[in-house]
Amino acid sequence: MTSKIAFLTCHQKQVAVSDPLKSLGFEVEVCDAFNTDELGTFTNEIPRHLSQQQAALKKAQLACELTQANFGLGSEGSFGPHPQVHLLPWNYEVLALWDAQHQHAVYAVHGTPETNYSSQRVTSVEEALSFARLAQFPSHALIMGSPADTYFQKGIQDESAFVKQLETALQSDASVWLETDMRAHMNPTRMNAIAQTALKLQQLLKSSCLQCHLPGYGPTRLIPGALCNVCNCATRLPKGEHWECASCHFQEDKVVDTTVSAANCDYCNP
Repeated sequence: MTSKIAFLTCHQKQVAVSDPLKSLGFEVEVCDAFNTDELGTFTNEIPRHLSQQQAALKKAQLACELTQANFGLGSEGSFGPHPQVHLLPWNYEVLALWDAQHQHAVYAVHGTPETNYSSQRVTSVEEALSFARLAQFPSHALIMGSPADTYFQKGIQDESAFVKQLETALQSDASVWLETDMRAHMNPTRMNAIAQTALKLQQLLKSSCLQCHLPGYGPTRLIPGALCNVCNCATRLPKGEHWECASCHFQEDKVVDTTVSAANCDYCNP
């Protein structure tokens, strides 16, 4: 039997999530009755007031309200520095599935350095085209200017139009702000990250809580303390996972008896 999931999206994200959810008997139907930009935009002409997880859940709940579906899906992405290597960019995605009948949310999260997220202020066409090539333009769209600029434009994918618009902008300003357009329908790399997040959601929906039997039971944090294979001291690397149900809060630690290289040991390799 097929169950409908209403996916609130204006950026064609259904192409990234439909197949993983179809394998579980879900049919994804797009709900576009609400402009998701009203919850905030990457370019900040509309500020974001919710956290990333809250925004994804809000979209999922709105999808249920607008369509009367039992299940709603919401997606929210963010971009910033790599959590360890701060000079590198990082894409963090959240998918929230809302079960209206049980008032239960399942969250899938995915972080990846695979992103073209970047920005630069340019002073010439040559400099702009160099930035564009690194940003994988034109398969990945660009944004020119900021919301306060008269030449502000998103979704630029044509090189000749890009050059013409840039030349016009440089006549009024000494430099022009360029950035990658991170909306999913304008960015195939981000769309792939959403697809990877959908695969994680697929696995979570297969995993039910041992106590309340609702789906989405999975790891919420890593447990440090894997033993060094030379001195047998605990390291900062994980020895297992802490699992917790978001509904009834049943929890357990799943610890694996494993050792790690002395290269990761603070005692052997201080």
